[in-house]
Amino acid sequence: MATYFNNADLIELRKSEKKILKTVIYHNWQNKFVADDPFEFLDKLELIFTDEQKLILSASEDKIPGIIVVLDFDAEKNKLLLLHQFGGKIDYKTEDFTENPLWELCIGKELITIEIVNEGDNCFKSNVILLDFGDEKIEILLGIEGLIVEPFENV
Repeated sequence: MATYFNNADLIELRKSEKKILKTVIYHNWQNKFVADDPFEFLDKLELIFTDEQKLILSASEDKIPGIIVVLDFDAEKNKLLLLHQFGGKIDYKTEDFTENPLWELCIGKELITIEIVNEGDNCFKSNVILLDFGDEKIEILLGIEGLIVEPFENV
């Protein structure tokens, strides 16, 4: 079953267009229940623009999967909540990915457009987002757990 962006998400996505990307933050969920084999996935992707506006994307925690826009997020509060709730077996790690090779060519560039699939009748699928920085394009996909971020390759 396909899921779609709601109107609030669409507004936030459009507000981020024509902005200059300054910082990229990954918020990773770490499951440490199996000590020798911790499981980690990208829970939230935070894009910060030069005007300090943020766009935070996450995988929906609802039964119906999809990418959502998060309006209110406090990484430290979330980390403390998870540590307490799961007795230290679940951790939340925040990493600055601004200088990561995937993102470094996008830093300082204008986010020209955010492309999403329009199925007509104002139904925009929420399983993939394409960030177009001109020469560089980044694809954000819905994974089995969390988000997957990779360079877009037009085949």
